[in-house]
Amino acid sequence: MTSATNDQQVTTVQELLFDKRTEANDISLKAMLNADPVLIDVVPALDALPGMTRRTILTSGAPLPWSAYEGGQRRAILGAALFEGLADSFEEADARLTDGDILVRPCHDFGCVGSVTGVTSASMPVLVVEDKVSGSRGHCVLYEGGARERLTYGVWNEAVHRQLVWIKDVLGPILSAALRYGGGVRVSPIIRRALGMGDDLHSRNTAATAVLFQQLYGPILDAEGSSGAAREVLDFLSRNDLFFLHVAMATGKSIADAAVGTPHSSIVTAMALNEREFAIRTAGTGKRWFRAPIPPLRAKYFDGITAEDTAFMGGESLITETVGLGGLSAAAAFSLQDYSGGSAESMVETTLAMYGITHTEHPQWRIPSLAFRGAPFGIDAARVASTSVTPRIHMGAALRGGGHAGAGLLIAPVEPFLEALEALDAQAATAP
Repeated sequence: MTSATNDQQVTTVQELLFDKRTEANDISLKAMLNADPVLIDVVPALDALPGMTRRTILTSGAPLPWSAYEGGQRRAILGAALFEGLADSFEEADARLTDGDILVRPCHDFGCVGSVTGVTSASMPVLVVEDKVSGSRGHCVLYEGGARERLTYGVWNEAVHRQLVWIKDVLGPILSAALRYGGGVRVSPIIRRALGMGDDLHSRNTAATAVLFQQLYGPILDAEGSSGAAREVLDFLSRNDLFFLHVAMATGKSIADAAVGTPHSSIVTAMALNEREFAIRTAGTGKRWFRAPIPPLRAKYFDGITAEDTAFMGGESLITETVGLGGLSAAAAFSLQDYSGGSAESMVETTLAMYGITHTEHPQWRIPSLAFRGAPFGIDAARVASTSVTPRIHMGAALRGGGHAGAGLLIAPVEPFLEALEALDAQAATAP
């Protein structure tokens, strides 16, 4: 067989793989773009998440053995065990986790996403966002509030405990009653409006939270009256600009999961961190994670804090970038420039670069500074692999000892995208 014949056969195989991937990506993108996500309820995780048990604690990122968790992510898991009454001390909780009496599992395997440590336990109320087209659901715990010390940021103390109890006993039930009374809230129109008002829907959610507040104000009062608890909830929503972030996260999960399981598709359906690794999933590789060490976060810290004071604790708010928001839509949120590249011009450059690794533009979510061009949508592992341009991600920074430290820009490593593409090519080459 001649060299020319070999080259021709290789070219033919590459063309077939490309054709399979192109068709599969079209299917994935259609499912994601057709999604109509609606915030329908707030329900305890035990009742909302398929497979959830009282002895299960969910956390961010690709799974690790219990012995590998340390620092803030470990403290948050231990705190959740105490919150659920599964142990009376960190030492007892650690022993039960070591023995497997308490299970640690990845949020994404339960249709859920979590912020920073991502810890989600049975009694914690979760937002339920349902895609009315595919039926896919995404879930996320409620935002804890603006205090720097939160379970989300690896802190467990009496103040954190009190806040989690209030969220479970007051905030969750009142929001549930309001959403059921009002018939739910369509999320995509809020995202569209918020992008036009300066949000990126990851590090900045000021406009989106305000619009959601407008839509929930009446149903909360209609369902609960002007009780003290209702006023507490309204006050909490009015004071916490980042409340909508967790709605956006559950929304991103419901949209991305609509594409999961599409054979041969290289569209990214999840990006997440545990405290050690950045990891991705694609539509064509299902629940398999492709991992790499986390690169440094380019962050702006609160006064008195330096990079040496910080550590990664996980995070799944990257689901917003997965569906074209956050760092991919940096050009929509110039007020974040100190945290994202240092200037408005660099934020525009970031978003323009993201069009090169995505398949299309969102037809409704538009960016005013780019002449209302649609947000870059549908990250393609194949395009990342061919260009070595990786997703830009807006995210918070955590203190090594626990607590919120600031925010910044993470440039994803390329290795997981390369490995995902290799797996997809191997899968396609053996398929009939």
